[in-house]
This record gives sequence, C-alpha cells and structure tokens, in this order.
Amino acid sequence: MKPLYIIITVLLCANFVSCYDDKGNYDYTDKFEISIDSIQEKYTSLALIDTLKIFPEVTPKNVEYEYFWGTYPNVVSGVAPTIDTLCKTCELNYLVQLQPGSYTLVFCAREKETGIASFYSSQLQVATSLTSGWYILRSQNGYTDLDLFAPKGKIENVIALNNEGRNLKGEAKAILYSKNYRAWNEETEVYQKINTLMALSTDELYSIRINNGSIIRSSDDLFYEKPGIINPQSIIENSYDISLINNYKMHIISVISTNSGRFGIAKTGNYSLSPYMVNCYPGNTLVYDEISSSFRRVVSANSELVNISDEGPVDTIPLPSVNNLDADLLFMGSSLNKNAWALMKKKNEDMYILQNLQGNRRDFKNPTITCDTIDSNLKICHADKWATNLDNDIIYFCQGNTIYSCNINAQYQEKEQVTFPMGEEITYMRHLKLNDTANPENNFSYLVVATCLSGEYKVYLYNIQAGNLQNSPQIMEGEGKVGGVIYVNNSLYTQIN
Repeated sequence: MKPLYIIITVLLCANFVSCYDDKGNYDYTDKFEISIDSIQEKYTSLALIDTLKIFPEVTPKNVEYEYFWGTYPNVVSGVAPTIDTLCKTCELNYLVQLQPGSYTLVFCAREKETGIASFYSSQLQVATSLTSGWYILRSQNGYTDLDLFAPKGKIENVIALNNEGRNLKGEAKAILYSKNYRAWNEETEVYQKINTLMALSTDELYSIRINNGSIIRSSDDLFYEKPGIINPQSIIENSYDISLINNYKMHIISVISTNSGRFGIAKTGNYSLSPYMVNCYPGNTLVYDEISSSFRRVVSANSELVNISDEGPVDTIPLPSVNNLDADLLFMGSSLNKNAWALMKKKNEDMYILQNLQGNRRDFKNPTITCDTIDSNLKICHADKWATNLDNDIIYFCQGNTIYSCNINAQYQEKEQVTFPMGEEITYMRHLKLNDTANPENNFSYLVVATCLSGEYKVYLYNIQAGNLQNSPQIMEGEGKVGGVIYVNNSLYTQIN
C-alpha cells in the first residue's frame, strides 16, 4: 500500500470514524491494535459481470467491530476524490457496477468500544464487459433496452444500468454498430470517432458508448434541427454516411468529415421512404420512394434524393424500369456481391415482381440485373417476414411459425426449413456473418431468428450449409420482444448491409 493512498484513504475514512460517539475511559496502558488480513493488494473485475467477493480476517476476534467498504477513482480531474459506500459488512459481495477505470478499494474496521479504527486499501482495475458478445434489442412494457450475452455472462438492461434507469420509450426497432460516430472528448476538446451503438425504438433513438454503456446523445440532441415527429424506422452505415429514416424522411451523418454526431436536416423533396434500404457503391445507399414508386440513391453531397435513370450502362440493351413502377415494396435486402433483392406487388393487381439490383454501380444509371414476374401462388409472396442469404441467391421467409427458403436459381423452389412450437411469434430474422481474418476460428454464418411467447424471447442461431438451416441451434433467452440483433467482438462486428 503506497503512502499516497494511505494519506488519501485516511482523509476519506475520517467521516466514517468520526460519526461514532466517544465512549471515553480509555486504558492507554495496553496499546490496542487491529490487524486486517486476507485482502489482496490488486483486483481486476469486469463491470456488470464479475462479483467481487472478499472475506477479510480482522483480529483480535473477541471484540465487536463496525465495518465499511468503499471505493473512489484514482484519476479525478480538478476535484478531490469522493468515496462511494459499497457496504457496511465485514465480507464484501459486490456486483461490480463501476465505470471502466482504475479505483482504490477501501476497507475499514472500527472497534465499537474504543473507537479505534484500522483500514486497508487495494487497487481495483475495472474492465469493460460491453465490447464483446451478442446485443439483443428488445422491448417490454412499452420500453426498449439492450441485453448483452457476453463471453462470461449475460447483462440485462445495459442502457438502464449505465444511465440511472433511463431507456428508450416505445417498441424495439433497429440496432447499428459504428466505429465512425463522433463524440466530444473533454481532454482533447475535439469530436473524435468512438465505437458506438445506435439503438432505435418506435419513439426514440440513442447513440451509446460501447465501452461503458452511457448515452452520448438522445432524440432531443441527435439532430441539428429536431424533427417535429420522432418516428425512427431504420438505420444503416456505409463508408461515407450513417443513414437514418425517420418518419419516412432521410437524414444522414457524414462519417468522412468532422461533425458533432448529429443528423442533418431531412433530404428535401416530395417523397416518403419505405423502411428498407441497402448499401451500394461506397457513398450511396439504395432506397425506395413510395410516392413515386421509384428507386432512389442517397448521396451525402446532395440535398435531395438522387434519381436513377431507366437507361442501362449500354443503351442498346433495354432494362426493366426502376421508376414509376406503380408497386408497393414488400421487402428489400442485400444479396451476393452487395446486390439487392427487391420484392414488389403491383398496386391493385395480383402480380408480384422480384428485381435484382446491382449495388456496385458508380453512376446513376439503371442497376437492374434481373427482373422476374413470379407466381402469385408462391408462399414467398404472402410471407410475414423475409431475410436474404448473403452467400447464395436464396431468400428466407416465414408464414406463421414456419420458416421456408426460396431458391431463386432453382425455379423459385420453396422448402420448409424449421417450424417453431405453437404460439412462438417470429419477430426478427436476418442472416448475420462474422469474418475474423486474424482468428478464423471465430467466424460464423447464422440465420438469426427471434421469437416471442408470453412476454419472453428466444434468439436462435442457425448454422447455414448450402442454404439450409442446420439442427441444434444455439439459443439465447430473455424477457421481452426482440427488434434487432448484432454481434460485436471488440473492433469486429456483424455489419448489417
């Protein structure tokens, strides 16, 4: 125990010792000493995962003591450290809820009769447990929060735990992980990139520091000009922008220029966006305008959505139109090579169209690769949810509690994959992959399916082989209804295209 810590600890413990009455009538002939053993000099714990259990041995044993455990941060800028009480028992049994950092852990023992006290201080290093694992965005009783299934355990209500009980109002909607979002650094006094989670509910959105779970910005200050209606629908990131659809309008944050972590005003024009969007060539995102029934590009340099020409790269090859389609977009999702599948139904007609759109076009000409009118009797046309396979030309979809696959290259052959127990409602479905080139043993390719039954969720991780879902999935369980899932492993994550 270093002398500096002894001095600080004596000052901090003074209030604890002085709050007891002086009994008087001391016998100064025999010096009374308190000995404290069985406490280590250093401890390391994971926040919100580890429970710090310490059992001190205090002697002499034939007297009655009062006890105190406390902690204070080792680095406090501009103010004197303040000690926080952990408990007033001899044994410490504490679920570590401190912010990541370096602390001094203090134990005091005071003999009641004489008022004599002794203390012991240790160094406590608290590491974050929030940078690796499966994040589950789920809602319960009208509020949305995050559960984390970390390598060493499950952490419930990550947002509320780290923000004094505060979480998002509304139903769980979407989640995004970004390494390019900017937040204010008080030491350097600049906005700098930090690892961030973006959590969306039907009523709010937050940006959240992943290292400690604290809210950076909420709906109130996440826009330069707050929209009149906060109604987030979806969010996506490419190498240039973070794109947000709020109340059917497009807002972006450019991640290649210095900014304050706020979304700009909505792209101008008469449009209303479908919630589906996919990343295309770096710097622009593909969206669908429901007013004009047309596909559009989102480019950060343009104040409006960018129109796409019906003409293809070669004028002599006619392509199906991407404008004025007079159709409702049922689903759009990424496919092979960052292309996109778009399933549409003609308005006022029983006709369904599946269009494959090229994502790596550098210009704004027609990106169509194929466009098929498909049999309206196919189950895929009447599904509840859809998810594209990122490795094959396969679309998964569900009707009720059954998941099917549709193989586009095999004349739209549909195959039943898995049926869940009666009552399990499928609330989320997506193909997620991790590509860890440094540690390929960590790689995975899962169809992630979330269900809800009687207010409790299950998240199934199905291995995919040749497009088929394998038996014996991993399962994560909790309370609420799931609206988004993402996996983070420090700087790696499952990018949602």
